[in-house]
Amino acid sequence: MGANGLQNWQNRTLFHGDNLPFLRGMNSNSVHLIATDPPFNKNRDFHATPDSLADGASFQDRWSWERDVHEEWVDQIKDDFPHVMEVINGSRASYGDDMGAFLCFMGVRLLEMRRVLREKGSIYRVLLCGPCNKLKSNIYTLSGLRRENAKRGYMTKTE
Repeated sequence: MGANGLQNWQNRTLFHGDNLPFLRGMNSNSVHLIATDPPFNKNRDFHATPDSLADGASFQDRWSWERDVHEEWVDQIKDDFPHVMEVINGSRASYGDDMGAFLCFMGVRLLEMRRVLREKGSIYRVLLCGPCNKLKSNIYTLSGLRRENAKRGYMTKTE
């Protein structure tokens, strides 16, 4: 993970794509602000229009425990944050494997975001959906982030 607190990436960098590999390559305690617009678990497929800059891009917003969850993620969450795994398992039992898979996908990323944030770092996230309310109320809190201004979407790191 590199030197604690030292940036090993260029300032004002915008990363496109799955953020997990980017986050895992960043040094701990090196980020002031993370802006994220995660998937919404809407059980739909999305495709860019032909006239957009993303022509040909698509995203499947459907989740399956067997297909989408990596055992390494489950092990990390179980070992490092067992309460988060309890939330994920409870969501699987209450809402189905798709909700558990979505929360596990997001949970492992949120834990990495927490790791790379500086002591007073913040996350700005766009979460405007029903499944995301479960994500906000459970995973953020349990992973050590607290609401500073929930209406605006800011979360700050707590120790």
